[in-house]
Amino acid sequence: MTTPPPPPPRLRSIALGILIIVIGVVLLCSASSVVKWAGAPFLVLPRVLGILESVRNDEIVAVPMAAPPTAVTFPRAESYAVYVSDLSLLEITNQLIESGSPPWLVVQRAATGESIAVKLVERGLLPYDEPRAPGRPALTFEILEPGVYAFSHPGREFAFYLVPDRTTGREAVIVASFGIQLALLALPLFLVFGRPWLDRRRRWQAHQRERRMASELALRQAAGRRRRGGSGSGGPAST
Repeated sequence: MTTPPPPPPRLRSIALGILIIVIGVVLLCSASSVVKWAGAPFLVLPRVLGILESVRNDEIVAVPMAAPPTAVTFPRAESYAVYVSDLSLLEITNQLIESGSPPWLVVQRAATGESIAVKLVERGLLPYDEPRAPGRPALTFEILEPGVYAFSHPGREFAFYLVPDRTTGREAVIVASFGIQLALLALPLFLVFGRPWLDRRRRWQAHQRERRMASELALRQAAGRRRRGGSGSGGPAST
């Protein structure tokens, strides 16, 4: 008997497969944005409760790198993160971290020429990074006095983004908030999908135990019959 060949794929199945591949490629190419936007809803509750301060759209500043140095005006004293999306500049950042070299960005107060300490960010992308700024934080610095500052940096045909850094030092609170919200979301999902699955699994295990017990009982009964049959026909023959 020969096995029949599998049925030819339907047009709907082919189209669904192509759609899944396209979606996967798009998500892979925009992985950083997907991760940040996926984490953004979990920051709403800490901001509503006043645990975390929000960042307004007008506080995110794009700094073009085409013609350094660049002048930037800071209206308030605060810590800032430099978001970079260019892969080559991110690779340079990683190389500077590994070699212990100074950052590729120099920040100086325009009025006095005083330099501001700039730190390289050694971590990667995290879900609570700012989704409205492309890329991830590569540098951080703190402005102690509002005013105009001069930025010296490599010349590039793109921009980096300045975002008020209001998450550094609050990572434990953010992680705890993420965990609590994920647990609250997981509870109804478990009640809807997990409990029926556990019930089916328990019923299946009980059924397996019953089958195993029935098989063992049948084997014991068969062994008993064989022993009784052997003892009845194994006595000495009379003459």
